[in-house]
Amino acid sequence: MKVLLRILYSILLFGAGVLHFTNEKGFRKIVPESLPFRKSIVLVTGVFEILFAVMLWVKKGQHITGKLLAFFMIAVFPANIYMAVKRISFSPDKPANLWVLWLRLPLQVPLIIGALTLGRK
Repeated sequence: MKVLLRILYSILLFGAGVLHFTNEKGFRKIVPESLPFRKSIVLVTGVFEILFAVMLWVKKGQHITGKLLAFFMIAVFPANIYMAVKRISFSPDKPANLWVLWLRLPLQVPLIIGALTLGRK
């Protein structure tokens, strides 16, 4: 079960991390304009996602990796809320799907629980 969970998280994190670089402008839109260094925030979070994807396969320190990943998911949650409130679309050429934007918010909870599960022995 943990191996399947680790595979899913790795794919999700690696893919999202790469997208932070290939679609940086799109991700920058979900960082509130009141924050400085928005481009840097997007790139740094992309690096973290790629690092987490790799760290999930390093046996040593899994309890720390799971906790850090859960904390990271909590830290980026406000960007998801901002995206829903401001109706920011995933695609620049399509209008935002409000159902998707709002229904994905509760999905963050199982992602956090799953990250903590991966960190348990």
